[in-house]
Amino acid sequence: MAEASHSPGIWQQWREKIGQMSLQRKISVLLLIVAVLLILIFVGQALLRPKFAPLFADLEPEDAGRISKKLQDMGVTYKLGQEGRSILVPEDRVYELRIQLASEGVLLGSSAGFELFDQTKLGVTDFSQRMDYQRALQEELRRTIVQLEEVEQARVHLALPEPSLFIRESVSPSASIVLKLKPYASLDQAQIRGIMQLVAGSVENLKVEDVTIVDTKGNLLSDISLIDPAGQAADATSRQFAVRREFEAELERRLQRLLDRVLGPGQSIAMVTAELDFDSQETTMITFGTEGVPRSQTITKETWESTGGALQPGEAGTDSNIPGYIVESSQGEVDYERTDETTNYELNEITEKQIMAPGRLQRLHTAVVLNTKAGQLKREQIEQIERTVAAAIGYQEERGDSISVSGMDFDTSLAEEAEREFAAAEQRERIREYITMGVYALAALLVLIFGLRLLAGRRKRTAEGEPAEVPQVPAPAEEEELVAIEAASEESQLRKRVRQLAEKEPETAAFLIRAWLSEE
Repeated sequence: MAEASHSPGIWQQWREKIGQMSLQRKISVLLLIVAVLLILIFVGQALLRPKFAPLFADLEPEDAGRISKKLQDMGVTYKLGQEGRSILVPEDRVYELRIQLASEGVLLGSSAGFELFDQTKLGVTDFSQRMDYQRALQEELRRTIVQLEEVEQARVHLALPEPSLFIRESVSPSASIVLKLKPYASLDQAQIRGIMQLVAGSVENLKVEDVTIVDTKGNLLSDISLIDPAGQAADATSRQFAVRREFEAELERRLQRLLDRVLGPGQSIAMVTAELDFDSQETTMITFGTEGVPRSQTITKETWESTGGALQPGEAGTDSNIPGYIVESSQGEVDYERTDETTNYELNEITEKQIMAPGRLQRLHTAVVLNTKAGQLKREQIEQIERTVAAAIGYQEERGDSISVSGMDFDTSLAEEAEREFAAAEQRERIREYITMGVYALAALLVLIFGLRLLAGRRKRTAEGEPAEVPQVPAPAEEEELVAIEAASEESQLRKRVRQLAEKEPETAAFLIRAWLSEE
């Protein structure tokens, strides 16, 4: 109730304040209120507006149109960006819409792969079937190629001839590929060979040399040397040379850094030459032992016992082997026993298989040249440097490595001339900086002097104008005596100033006197 009783009073106070304002102030207040309302409206819209995130980017115009048409049918709010090549949707629905569009086949593009054969069509001719297969194969290859990180878009064209019953009349298929690479991206030779092998392996009877690859700038990427054995050998040789040079450069950097720390910069030069073996070797070594190893053993034992008058085995020969021929024993009891033992031995064999990886270091040659302008090198110094270099590069005498350390006078005339030119240029630059700083300081000094003189002149003009203004100031009657005293003191000071001014600047004093006379 208290608030209700005070509200009419507050409103009345506002009305009185507004009524007391001038027209210009009322217009200003009105414009300020309108501006505040507009700012609040815009800020509210910005805060309440849903945030958009890219659904798809770098789309072709056909794909962008198809996706936007599907979003319109779904009633989804979207925006186009990147000159129509990207589609933005509310941030909270990005993943949901991607999955939904992918499930409905909208992302497959205008060309379909083997999805063309998902539905059986009646009355399809053999020619239509072959064309559908060619279209599907082209699209499948395109989808595979665009998976490369450097490739933004690709088109695949296959020329598949009709099968012939005669071998002589058969024509080999061919393929042409157009690649659109991403900005500042490029394909190396290994990737290009991989694409060619991929396409050749996906099309029946297609040879690698019949695959042509170009980019959108018209550059031929599928050079025939990439698949030619001679070209591949040359490429392998160039890679081997690059590996060897990188190995040598690393050793040279380490050795040169060591020598610069010991002898000083520019006092030595180190060069390293490495002989690398890039041949892949496989060695099988079989070693036989001096003693055999028993593998198997067979023992046969035969025994026979008999009493007197019985038969016994006959002796070796014809008589004992004739059937029905009985050999009588002249003894009472006979015992017979025979043992055969056979042992098979295996050779003691050891097989070793060794595979040598390519890039094995065979020999290392190092040359070090020292600057001897300061004096000739002693034998002890050379030997010490040789030991240091040998330890730094991993010297092995049994491998055939060599180290050469020599002293020569370095020609440093060019370096000295360049150093002198640099020093002269630096001195000229320093002088130019000093001149610039001097000009700035002089300008600042002139400005300061001009300002001081201007201020002094203004003070003089103020002091000169005071006597003319004093007689015109009216004084009240009750303060006539005080004013008379002040006027006497000011008049004495004024006379003193006028006398000093007349002595220093007579022309200015004459000008002031003429001005006073003209005023009177």
